[in-house]
Order: sequence, then structure tokens, then C-alpha cells
Amino acid sequence: MSNEKEPVIIYGGSFNPPHSGHISLAKAAYRQIKPKAFYFVPNFHSPFKEMQPASFNDRRNMLQIAAGENFMNLPGVQISSWEEDQKKIVYTWKTIAHFRRIHPNAKIYFLMGSDCLKSFNDWQRSRSILRNASLLVGIRPGFNIVGGEAPFVPLKGLFPAAASSGIRINIILKHKTPGISQAVMDYIKNRGLYFSQEVNMLRKELSARRYRHCVNVARCAVELAHICAVPEYKAAIAGLLHDCARELDVEVLKAMRIQGPVLGRYRRDTVRFAPKLLHAPAGAMIARERYGVKDKDILQAIQLHATGMPDMPLLCKIIYMSDYLSEERKFAGLDGLRKLAVTDFDAAFAAVAAAKARYREEKKCWAHPLSIQLWKQIKEAAEK
Repeated sequence: MSNEKEPVIIYGGSFNPPHSGHISLAKAAYRQIKPKAFYFVPNFHSPFKEMQPASFNDRRNMLQIAAGENFMNLPGVQISSWEEDQKKIVYTWKTIAHFRRIHPNAKIYFLMGSDCLKSFNDWQRSRSILRNASLLVGIRPGFNIVGGEAPFVPLKGLFPAAASSGIRINIILKHKTPGISQAVMDYIKNRGLYFSQEVNMLRKELSARRYRHCVNVARCAVELAHICAVPEYKAAIAGLLHDCARELDVEVLKAMRIQGPVLGRYRRDTVRFAPKLLHAPAGAMIARERYGVKDKDILQAIQLHATGMPDMPLLCKIIYMSDYLSEERKFAGLDGLRKLAVTDFDAAFAAVAAAKARYREEKKCWAHPLSIQLWKQIKEAAEK
């Protein structure tokens, strides 16, 4: 056990993946505080995040790559596996207590970006954290002190506002990924992290036209998910995979052992009158078995995107709408609906369902009972 009085910095987080904001913050803190020890502490599973798309070992490896040999070889700099070793959710106060036991007399700093400071008072045992450590905060663009924040020590300078969640979305959608080094990006591609391997597989299995539609649906879904406070990562995956079975032959769809509400007691009529609707529940099946998707919310959104259903969860509504509002579609009135979706989600959802009902009526298409029930529910709600 150490009795030194020199400062110690703890930098916890998911680092999922590590980006320029993380590294610039770490380097500035090291320069300013000159610590005896600097601990990166990748978490086992963040208590504030529902999904963990990369393992601890991958995140640790990426962190080493992102920080670079020059920084990692500085005295005292290390990556701690303590939270990973617990094999359970670890809150910050427990992590600080652990390092307080190792450095009982040290001045401990807990490093964070100013975006975390806004919610700090809601953290579990935040007062315990402040008793055992000082908050060391890097200010990011757009942050304003409004009063009521926990006391903190500011780092000198401004720091990039990169976000790991946005980077993961960009990787899924094959967008440019500013804020992440090429070396880390190469590691992600080589390891097939953040659904990059599955995206490449989907691109090979679909026609260019269908793949482009899937990407457009995912983009729209991410935008709506942000507005609706739904996990954007889920929206991106559900949007991307919603039509993964759309180009399968009808006979192949019929032969699949598909389960779920789209079929159930409606199986015979669906197969007889609208067998192409089978692609939605088949897509959920393929997403689970071929693409490794285990998240029930994502699978449900894929399954219901073509028919809808009464009382759908938000993510299901988002994919149902995004499929209709997709950028490449040219239906009359779509531009207005796309704008409405951003300002009044519920009104836009009702309008999309109405447009689909009109189309079925005009074309004299067979209407799936779930679609009928959804439209009935929307009309009854409007009449109240």
C-alpha cells in the first residue's frame, strides 16, 4: 500500500470506442496535475448504458492504441482492469473507494468532461465521491455554468465534443468518423466491432438499391430516435436490418418457420393474400440467427415494420415511419411528412398510418388485421 501524498488521477468511462476527446482530456490532465499515478478505468458495464457492443479487452486495446506509446509510457500511466475484474456493474463511488485504499493519503482527482458534470448530482452517492476525490473537468464547447454544479477543478483549454455513441452510429452507417484515429479505426474493422462486420455482410447479400434503402431508413430512424429519446444505436441496427429478408423468394419465405404476431392466427391469410409481408417477421428471424441480434426491442421493430400493430413501442413506431419516409421515396406529400416527423412525432405517425391505409384502399390490397387494428386505434384516439 502506498503512502505518497502526490496527486492521483482516475479516468473512468466506457471508452467505447476511445476518441480524440478522451485522449486530449487525459493528456491535458497529466500536464496540469503531474500525477504520481494516472489510471484509465474502462468499465465492465456502464450503469447508464443499455448496450455494450465491444468487450473490455477490445476497449482496452483500442485505448492503448488511441493514447499512443508516448503517453502510455509516461510514469504512472496505466489501464486498470479493476472494474472488469468485478464482473458486475460498478458505480463511480466504489471505484474511487478502491483507489483510495491503494492511495490513502493522495490527492485524488476524478477526470471527466463537462457533459458529465451536468448530471453528476444524480450519480449514485455523489457526496461520497466528493468526500474522497476532487472533480477534474475538461470544458467542452457549448458548456455554460448555470449554478448548482458540483465543485470542480477546471482543466486549461477547450476540448473536443466527440461522442462514442455518435462514432458507433457513423461506423454502422458507413459515415466518416471524425474524432477517432485511423489506427483505432483499422482495429475496429479488423475485429469487426460495432456491427461493422455485419454491415459488410448485409451489403453483399442485398442489391445496391435495397441496401441503399436500408441505410436511408437507418439514418431517418437515428434522427427520430434522437428526438424521441430512444437509443440511437438500436434504431440504427433495426433500420439497417429491417429489410434483410425483403429480397428472398416468396417460396423461401413460406418455407421458413417464422413466429410472431404478424403470423399467429393470421398465418393462412397472410400466406394466401400478401406473402411478401412475411419478409418482416422473417427479417427478425434472420437478424437474430444470422446477424446475432439478441435485443428484443430491435427484433420486434423489424418484425412489425411492414404491418404495424396497436400500442407499438416507440422504437417500433420509428422504424414503421422511417421505412415510409426513407429519403429515396418520392410519394406525394413526403417532404411535409418528413418535416412533421421532426416537430410532431405523434401527428406524423398517424399521418403515415393514414397514407398506408389510403394506399391499400386505392390499390384494393389485402389489409393485414394488425394494420387494420392499428388504423382503428389511431382513428378512435383522434375522435376523443
